[in-house]
Amino acid sequence: MSTRINLLVIFILIINLPSYATNIDKSLYRTPNADNLLYLELDVGLIIIEMNPLFAPKHVAQIKKLVRNDFYNGLTFYRVIDGFVAQAGTSIDEDNGHLDFEIKNKSLQLPIESRIANTVNKPFTLVQSPDMFAAKTGFIEGFTVAKNSEDSLTWLTHCPGVIGMSRNNAPNTATTDFYIVIGQAPRYLDSIMSVFGRVIYGMDNVQRIKRVNAKHNGNFINLSEGTTIKNISVASDLPKDKQLNIVVERTNTTRFRKKLSQRRMRADPFFYEKPPQVLDICQVPVETIIL
Repeated sequence: MSTRINLLVIFILIINLPSYATNIDKSLYRTPNADNLLYLELDVGLIIIEMNPLFAPKHVAQIKKLVRNDFYNGLTFYRVIDGFVAQAGTSIDEDNGHLDFEIKNKSLQLPIESRIANTVNKPFTLVQSPDMFAAKTGFIEGFTVAKNSEDSLTWLTHCPGVIGMSRNNAPNTATTDFYIVIGQAPRYLDSIMSVFGRVIYGMDNVQRIKRVNAKHNGNFINLSEGTTIKNISVASDLPKDKQLNIVVERTNTTRFRKKLSQRRMRADPFFYEKPPQVLDICQVPVETIIL
C-alpha cells in the first residue's frame, strides 16, 4: 500500500512541475543570454555552460569561433584528476590534425585575462571579508568572484564547476584546451588563469567524466578511453525548439542575501555546537531551473 501511495505522490509532483515552473518569480531569476551559453554534449550526458565575456572577452570569442567550426567535436577529456580538474582538447599526444591546426595558427595564443579592473556598474553581493585568498569574495550575476583590498581588481574564483583555459607555464599561451573544476576549490589558481565560464546545468554529468590512474598525472595513455565530446553548440545558433528555457537565480536579491546569512549562521538544530560564522564562496549554491 505504501509503495502505491509513494508512486501517486511522485506522479502528482511530476504533473504539477510545469505549473510550478511557469510561476517562477522573474524578479528572483534571470534568463542567461543564449549567445553566452554552450551546450556541451558528452557521451555521459548534457552540460550547459554560461560564459562570461565581462571577465574574459577574448577567450569567450575564441571559444565561440572554435565551437562554430566544430573544433572540439570528437575530442576527449584527456587529463582528469579526481578532486581537481577535467581537461579537454587536443592533448600534446593526440594525433588527429588539431595540433597541426594550432601550430599553423599562432594567432590562437591568447593574452591572459585573469583579472579585470572595473566592475563598478555590476551589483556585487558580499559573501566573506576577509577571505583566505582575497580581501573579499562575493557574487556578480551568479559568478563567484574575489576582490583585492582596494576593490580595483576583480577575478573569477576556482569553485567546482568553473571553466578556465589551459595554458603552458607562460601566461599568454592559452589556445584551445579548457578545464572544468571537478573538486573542492583549487583557489590557489585564482587570478593566474583565464576563467571564462561556469557550469549552470549538468554538474552530475561532469562528475561522470572518466578518471584515470593518478600516477600518470591524470593523463589517459589511450585517449579513446576518455570521455568523448560528441558536440558543442552555442545555444543561440540552435533552432528555438532546441533551446532549453533556462533561468538562473539572481544573486543580488534580498532573498539571496538571506540565504547567505542562513548559511553563515547555521541556525539548524543539527548544529548543537555552532561553527565559526565564516562562509566559503564555493559552498554557496546558485539555483538553475529548466522551465
